Amino acid sequence: MNQSKQYQSLAQDTEVKRLYAVVARKIAAFVAEQDMKPGDRLPSEHKLALQFNISRATVREAIVALEVLGLVDIRVNCGAVILDPHASTTLDQGGGLSAGVSGEGLEEVARFRILLETDGARQSIANGGVDWESALVAAHHRLAHIEFRMKSGSVTNYELWRQCDWEFHEALVAGCGSTLHKRLHKAAFDQFRKVVALEYRAVGFRGLRIIEEHKAILDAALARDSEACAVALERHITAFFSAAKRAAPVKQAAAS
Repeated sequence: MNQSKQYQSLAQDTEVKRLYAVVARKIAAFVAEQDMKPGDRLPSEHKLALQFNISRATVREAIVALEVLGLVDIRVNCGAVILDPHASTTLDQGGGLSAGVSGEGLEEVARFRILLETDGARQSIANGGVDWESALVAAHHRLAHIEFRMKSGSVTNYELWRQCDWEFHEALVAGCGSTLHKRLHKAAFDQFRKVVALEYRAVGFRGLRIIEEHKAILDAALARDSEACAVALERHITAFFSAAKRAAPVKQAAAS
């Protein structure tokens, strides 16, 4: 089939309500047609936007959806890298994700992260010294810098923000004294990225609210107030989860 016809303007495609869902399907089809393998990089957002005759913003939204479904991994300075070229990319007619994410699964991941991170923070607050405090403050400074720029609209680099977000939360539990705990926290955080991706797709960057959430976590940690830190963490993580549920409405399981 002629590629120019195959990838004609998607602006006229009205088979689903949300254009990003159409683009996500097209990108998944492109991956299959090109026989792309795990580790291969998707073309840049700019190239995909030209190929599909669509805005880069819509391409970006589609790639985030594909990350949630497990087809790609979005990496800082690398773009989107293929994880599983055979991952299901089913999207419902409203444009929501109907595979790869369930409400029960999202809640389980959120609870697991809350459990690990609040406990890790408590241990760090009890045991961490000035080096831990310094690393935490530095990580928060980098995160706040990118968040204020995103809030102003001068920066829209989701990948960079997500990396800085991880570095802050990693620094928070770094003083817990347990290598196993830190490994489990990293695994939980990586799983939670699906929740973050859904939340970001649903409402974009939450601006001042998320900045204040991170500052509350930092302030409680530096004050060595483990209970306040745990409360701030749970509020922060739950906010992502609540928005993610709105982004991907859950189909209730049929009664047995």
